Amino acid sequence: MMSVDHSSSHQRLLPLLLLLLAVGLAGCSVSRYGPEMTPRLKPFPGYKTLSPAEREMADSMLTFALDHEALYSLIGDIKSISQTGFIFADGLGKDSTDLDGQAIVVSPDQDSIRHFLDALEQWNRITKALSFGPYQFIIVPFRHTWNNRRHFQITVCRTDLIDRLLSDRADFFAQWGFVSGTDPAVLVTAAEFEDPLDRYRAYGYLFGYPKHAVDFFVEAAREEKRTGEFVQRDFFQIPVHAKSSGYFTYAVPKGYQPVDQDSSLYYQGGAVLDKYRAMRPRYVDKNGRLNAVRLLKKYWKNVRHSILYMHNAP
Repeated sequence: MMSVDHSSSHQRLLPLLLLLLAVGLAGCSVSRYGPEMTPRLKPFPGYKTLSPAEREMADSMLTFALDHEALYSLIGDIKSISQTGFIFADGLGKDSTDLDGQAIVVSPDQDSIRHFLDALEQWNRITKALSFGPYQFIIVPFRHTWNNRRHFQITVCRTDLIDRLLSDRADFFAQWGFVSGTDPAVLVTAAEFEDPLDRYRAYGYLFGYPKHAVDFFVEAAREEKRTGEFVQRDFFQIPVHAKSSGYFTYAVPKGYQPVDQDSSLYYQGGAVLDKYRAMRPRYVDKNGRLNAVRLLKKYWKNVRHSILYMHNAP
């Protein structure tokens, strides 16, 4: 069955995600709201075109995103990309009997497969409706499948932060011709389907962790491949609303003592989290559900007012 994971399945994927996300860049020096955040920019331009069911799906996804590490892409300027959820679809992945390059892998007319494909079309409509300006929502399939099950990652991409990152890390990303203006869906898909060590480094930079964590994780993976021995490590944690550990986290050497870059990232994250926690109660209904769309629209309205004030200041 296809679903967006917001709890137990997320935990099952956590070891893999720690492997993929435990590396990256500690925040770029960029303008506070990004070059495309103009006073006339309106968030979620296609939201009203969605069906009631799709609006509920969108709001649920954004709630999960804000309560977890995607907060630091949506409200903070810390992470170039963040996961906002996962989709699991049975029957879309090859099993051990399938061959590389075979013509027929799935049966689109089969009811369960058709259901998954229709649901993916629905999620494509949702991500398109939510995307605006520097905030782009994309869906990318994981390269590997598990037990004939295909996993998809729903990701929010900050194109302003990505453009700066591609410039700052051109010595790595230029090998694929990735420069400012690259389509984030192309960028993330290429990273997902690359060889392991390039994949780890690309994801690490994109997911917003310090370069020293990138270097450690890549070299630890290289050493493990060479020796077969797991390289022991600790983890540096930046809290999210849902939990103080296990989400926005990266690997560091065993016994590691945090440096200024780690502390700066921790306190930047804390300031964003405090802002969100101050806003959040005003948008929770009597059933305890957060209206994430309304919260984000209000946030971006305040951003536009701030920009207008700065533009008109003497």
